[in-house]
Amino acid sequence: MDVAKFSDPHRTVPHQVAVREGLYRALNTAFSRCGVDWADCYREDRGDGVLILVPSDIPKALLSAGLPPALAAALDEHNQVHTEESRIRLRLAFHAGEVRHDAHGATSAALNHAFRLLEAPALKEALDASTGVLAVIASDWFFEEAIQHDPASGPGLYRRAEITVKETEAFAWIRPPSLYLTRPTRPY
Repeated sequence: MDVAKFSDPHRTVPHQVAVREGLYRALNTAFSRCGVDWADCYREDRGDGVLILVPSDIPKALLSAGLPPALAAALDEHNQVHTEESRIRLRLAFHAGEVRHDAHGATSAALNHAFRLLEAPALKEALDASTGVLAVIASDWFFEEAIQHDPASGPGLYRRAEITVKETEAFAWIRPPSLYLTRPTRPY
């Protein structure tokens, strides 16, 4: 996941610190609310986002159905008590695949694909055009294997989009951010 407009010039370093603290608090809360133990997940801080690897024995539908509304609610709780510059809006990508670990962290084609999805112009445009706090994109594989088979994940709420980012050309599925909670009036 990636914080939208993290390095906006209106955000000072103290604002960015508040955003990062709020992000981790929201993630911990959201994972707990959807029934996934945050402590069991592998995490890498990305400065303006977080790479989270969920154990393979966790049902994907548990994430696709439970995490977005829980995360949107936790973000809203944070945003209600912070200044505009410290509020959070996120882009979240769902994908699955093989991952390798080395002395420096995790790497794989699946991770590269997930990060390309996060950078997709269609996802950024969906968040920018919305009052929502969370934009969700799922890889074509994740949508077809997990989301479309689980009514609780709201498969009918997703729209298919063609993604072209760097060397990646693929189809993905975007759920409109407005179906979650609202954001402040400034674009943070």
